[in-house]
Amino acid sequence: MIKRETFELLKRIAVFYDQFVVNQEKVNLWHEVLKEYTFEEIQGNLLTFVKDSSFPPKLSDLIPKATNSKTVPNSEETKKRTPRLEPASEWVIQRELAKMRAILGIDRGARNERA
Repeated sequence: MIKRETFELLKRIAVFYDQFVVNQEKVNLWHEVLKEYTFEEIQGNLLTFVKDSSFPPKLSDLIPKATNSKTVPNSEETKKRTPRLEPASEWVIQRELAKMRAILGIDRGARNERA
């Protein structure tokens, strides 16, 4: 987005919201953030925002939401990202269970004698 488009966007916000003031400093600062986006995508986000809000937008309201690592994937996304794992062999299962019994102090032989 070029600075002129940023100015046009701010003028549109001022039309929708009387309390929104456009000045050169605001144009410069908003442009620094918005210059990597297209006018069309930000304007589309503005029109969507205007339908639901009686308050003027902040920059974060107009910038497309990026998918980042802070979002928790749903089950389908998890399946896509996780490699297919084979179940452990019976020998591995028994070995790990024996380790857990040793850590917990469970004597399997004593249990069998009581029965």
